Amino acid sequence: MSTFSSHRKLIPITENAIRVREWEKNNLPIEQSALALDLFLFISYNTLIGKPLTLKVLFHSLEYSEAGIRKQLRRLLQDEWCLITGNEVDRRLRYVVAQPKMLQALNAYSRVLTANYRPSAARKSHTNQPDATQP
Repeated sequence: MSTFSSHRKLIPITENAIRVREWEKNNLPIEQSALALDLFLFISYNTLIGKPLTLKVLFHSLEYSEAGIRKQLRRLLQDEWCLITGNEVDRRLRYVVAQPKMLQALNAYSRVLTANYRPSAARKSHTNQPDATQP
């Protein structure tokens, strides 16, 4: 079996990955940035489990520069994907909380991931697969 033939089975899952990346680019606030995607997932996850992150924990939990995190966080705040809440008197304890817009995007993203990465999705060819880029 030639190398090309043995790798043909990778075509469907690769096509699915390309579709998912295109959906991410068009629907998530990630600007093709791993940092932005991690921030999006980390903020939304912690909001969902009822443990919003303090800014301090956020900056220390992700393995990116504080300046990079601040830049992406500013953009998310500006575009109303998340909100900083806390005590106005003591500004040391402030939390980053996902807004409905972020949680709705996460819900749509989970549907796209499920449609494209469930075991049966990898076996389908691009010609007979439904458009999984739509949530």
